[in-house]
Amino acid sequence: MNHRIHALIFDCDGVVVDSNRLHVETWRETAAAHGYPMADPEHIGKCGLRTIAVIRELLRWPVDEAEAVALGEEKERRYRDRIRAGGIAPIPGVRETLEKAAALGIPCALGSSAPPENARLCLDALDLARFFRAVVTGGDVARGKPHPDIFLAAAGKLGVPPAECLVIEDAPAGVEAAHRAGMRAIALLTSHTPEELAAADALARDFLDPAFGEALERL
Repeated sequence: MNHRIHALIFDCDGVVVDSNRLHVETWRETAAAHGYPMADPEHIGKCGLRTIAVIRELLRWPVDEAEAVALGEEKERRYRDRIRAGGIAPIPGVRETLEKAAALGIPCALGSSAPPENARLCLDALDLARFFRAVVTGGDVARGKPHPDIFLAAAGKLGVPPAECLVIEDAPAGVEAAHRAGMRAIALLTSHTPEELAAADALARDFLDPAFGEALERL
């Protein structure tokens, strides 16, 4: 790995866990339960935004702030119930990547727009929590992605300058957040097309793709 990179910051959904299907299904269930429309569910399941932003900015459901918060909490409870009942799959190669980073003494953080309960449950379900020295979620900052706050907070917790952190993302909003934080970003093609992720510094199908290792060496 390039000597300029001294820390890795991982997004959660689409980077650590293969969660898109569960998000889409639980958004659909929540919409149906309240009679609200559900436009473009595939995008909403992988957009990388905080739950409240999905409701207010993407779905545009006719609800006030308090109702939006309550609906968001309901949706996320459905999501967590699905994981508790059936588990969740990791993105191929994520465990091996974290193990290699640990062996090399490279600190890792999780930087996710997800609620803290979601992030903890996903890490615990896959026994990955021990690999992350810091966890920052959408509940820890005032602004979610594409603002840089989550990644800057993660770098601060690791004690590593932003310019020496490499972000691993899967969504355009996350890539933008990384660049606004002064960090480089590898985008995994687990959720979006290469065209949608063209702003990333490198692309790879997943952690097992040789392009991922090549990007680490180059960046």
